[in-house]
Amino acid sequence: LAVTLLSVGSSQLRPRMYWCVGTEESAICRESDMDPQNGTVDMGGKQSTVGEVSIIQTSVTESIQDAYKAGDTSKAQELIKLSCEETALQVEKCQLLGIAAAYGDLQAVRYLLKEALVTLPTEPNDDNAAVVAAYFGHKDIVKELLDSLHGPSTCQQLLNWMLAIACQQGHLDIVKLLIRAYSADPESCAVRRNEFPVLIRLPLYAAIKAGNEDVAVFLLRNGAFFCSYILMDSPESSKHLLRKYFIETSPLPGSAPAKTALCVNWSNLRLPWVDLDWLIDISCQITELDLSANCLVSLPSVIPWGLINLRKLSLADNQLTELPSIQSSDEIICTRLLEVDVSSNRLSTLPSGFLHLKNLKKLIASKNYMEKLFDEENTTNWIGLRKLQEFDVSDNRLVELPTVFLYCFKSLNILNVSRNQLKVFPDPWACPLKCCKASRNSLEFLPDALTIFWKNHLREVDFSENSLKEVPLGLFQLEALVSLKLLGNQLVTLPSQDKWNCKQLKSLDLSKNQLGKSDEGFKTKRIPFFTTKSRVRCGPEAGPFLEFPSFLSDSLEVLYLNDNQLDSVPQSVCLLKGLTELYLGNNPGIRELPPELGQLANLWQLDIEELNISNVPAEIRKEGPKTVLAYLRAQLRKAEKCKLMKMIIIGPPRQGKSTLIEILQTGKVPQMMHSDATIRTTKWELPKPVGHKAKVKNNRRSLAPVGCLSPAVSLLG
Repeated sequence: LAVTLLSVGSSQLRPRMYWCVGTEESAICRESDMDPQNGTVDMGGKQSTVGEVSIIQTSVTESIQDAYKAGDTSKAQELIKLSCEETALQVEKCQLLGIAAAYGDLQAVRYLLKEALVTLPTEPNDDNAAVVAAYFGHKDIVKELLDSLHGPSTCQQLLNWMLAIACQQGHLDIVKLLIRAYSADPESCAVRRNEFPVLIRLPLYAAIKAGNEDVAVFLLRNGAFFCSYILMDSPESSKHLLRKYFIETSPLPGSAPAKTALCVNWSNLRLPWVDLDWLIDISCQITELDLSANCLVSLPSVIPWGLINLRKLSLADNQLTELPSIQSSDEIICTRLLEVDVSSNRLSTLPSGFLHLKNLKKLIASKNYMEKLFDEENTTNWIGLRKLQEFDVSDNRLVELPTVFLYCFKSLNILNVSRNQLKVFPDPWACPLKCCKASRNSLEFLPDALTIFWKNHLREVDFSENSLKEVPLGLFQLEALVSLKLLGNQLVTLPSQDKWNCKQLKSLDLSKNQLGKSDEGFKTKRIPFFTTKSRVRCGPEAGPFLEFPSFLSDSLEVLYLNDNQLDSVPQSVCLLKGLTELYLGNNPGIRELPPELGQLANLWQLDIEELNISNVPAEIRKEGPKTVLAYLRAQLRKAEKCKLMKMIIIGPPRQGKSTLIEILQTGKVPQMMHSDATIRTTKWELPKPVGHKAKVKNNRRSLAPVGCLSPAVSLLG
């Protein structure tokens, strides 16, 4: 019988999965041939055909089984050897392999595999020796058989068939072996009927239906999931597993010693629904409830409003379009709730009930479909969210942030509204905001009065990838500012540096803007950065003038200037002695690197990608930042290549020191030298040292073989 599984609460959705849910007997091909009670197996009681060769039960196979039943393993092994010597058919040998596997005879199995050269078939069926071994729980036989295959993990269908059989029979050690050692899939159905998976051969379903609790728990903790058929066909077993193995206990704060707090962790189980019966009798003890990464489209009314001691709630990564509705604030008794995560759902707005949670500190609602924060028509007489510290509504469809709600967030520290459709950022309000992320919106301007409430609080600011053409001065007067990201905007210039006060700034990202662009359509020849001197420019080179305060030389560590329209590297950048990363790439106008960059001793990352640098050789640039900086330092001190080597010649008198010096200097042998005491010079080129990055060119030395001179003569260089 093929039936269709529909998601609960969504009858109009298309079918998710088709299952063949016939009787257990129809799903299992040869189950009746196996008798696990007495350890016997009737292999070959029926005629089986492989190709065109028919194998019929013979007196030999009957004798082998009789010997095993009588406990005479030696006789059975002798009969197996005799049978292998008399037949060359793999089919008959495979039948013998199945009999030996059924009775757990490891020695006979090894003989058949290694000496009789029997090849284990990889076709999944109940007659396969590996399946038989899994059925009877012979772990060593299973391992021996699978190890005989070349790449057993590639025989996935056979492994899944064995796994389903082992789960049904309750052989936990074999289940662990198949999943951990051979990568059997605990979520794959082993048998299909007319292209539909047979439910009884789904490992978790088989384990729960057979009452094998330990196997079911292991499967759930190693990649298996619940499905609606499991919950419907085994409701009590499902509830028992969830309550016993996925709930942790601890003392309930502020209660009698007899009371215990419950941390319910039902995440990543693909639950299609949560039954009220699972929670109703323990609702007053639940302090943490994690239902993330399931398939929930609705929730029972008790979640979360009726959980009086709930502190932490996670509903992330489900398919929720709304939370249970409430008629009045009197229905909300979860006032101790501190953290809520409803991210990665399908919410169109936040539940108005959240506005009554006066102790809530963290609210994560990213990756939803929200076009507005709350339904203002249903938000009356609320006093909650005064203690909210972290608010994340990134990756939504918000077009505005109503101040009627934001201005009540008096304790907010972290605000993340990135990846929305905001065109206006709200004016600052009284809260100790430390982190503000509003990247990838449509902001065209920012409020001026950023310092009124956030001057001594705001540390991290991200307004990247918006449509900003200018930024207010107040942004650079944030005294606690550590990181500022303005990349991907349309900035041509920045506010005057005279009134900046961000002395703790460590990371500044100005990449992918239009810095250096002239209003007249041409670029400036040189743009001074980080300078305190007032300069006046006129004539055709006048253009946008960018200045940065000198105090950044003590604090700034990372500077992004890449992907702009700069014509040169500002000389004042060379004064940033604390700089560790500098990005200059993709500024087509930059053609030279100032030698003063070599003074930046802490610089380890220098990005000059897509730059046509003329004053640094290409082979030097390829060696990386250290080599480039070393080259610039050499230029800075006006160093020149030196091909001379200082040498001292030491030795007793009249041993040829002067003669050696004359030969080395002139390259000629004196006429007065004896024929048996000659000196000649030879030039050679040293190979590149191993592990040395810099290329060695013309690294030559002079060699002077000395004949008939005192051994005391030595060369020191």
